[in-house]
Amino acid sequence: MQSYINHLIEDITQAERSQELNTRDNFGQPQTLEEEFAEIERWLEQGPAHTFGYYCGLEQEQFPPAEKLTEKQLKQVIKSFSHLLFTWNLNADIPANVPLNKKYALLISILGEKTDLVSTGFLTFDFCNYDPPSCPFEEHCICKNFEDDTNEIISDDLPDEALPF
Repeated sequence: MQSYINHLIEDITQAERSQELNTRDNFGQPQTLEEEFAEIERWLEQGPAHTFGYYCGLEQEQFPPAEKLTEKQLKQVIKSFSHLLFTWNLNADIPANVPLNKKYALLISILGEKTDLVSTGFLTFDFCNYDPPSCPFEEHCICKNFEDDTNEIISDDLPDEALPF
């Protein structure tokens, strides 16, 4: 399996966006104010046109199931795939304490997600909908911390004059 992982990492490296493509002129970004507003309207009305896999040329089927990989192989692919996202000005918001097999599966699922691409700044894939019972991170979800903080604030006994309304 390691030889396949080595080839897969080569494929991931080949799928990285080159510096020449990372400019507004070469990336199909709007050049005039009118084009900029037309692009914003398209984005608001239609959303992204293509999946990340369409842009980078990789498919989810190229990636073996997580349970067939060793911990070392999972780390190799995760590191390589994270760098791939970085070269496309993309990021994945996954808590550090999520198990490797879950992180691997979430990262690979990005290939099937529709996304816009940017030449400046970053777009982030956020898997959490901030509802702990339905969170894909399960017990590793950090939104529980927000819920705990909110409950603590709400439960504080504040005098009526301290409230803004």
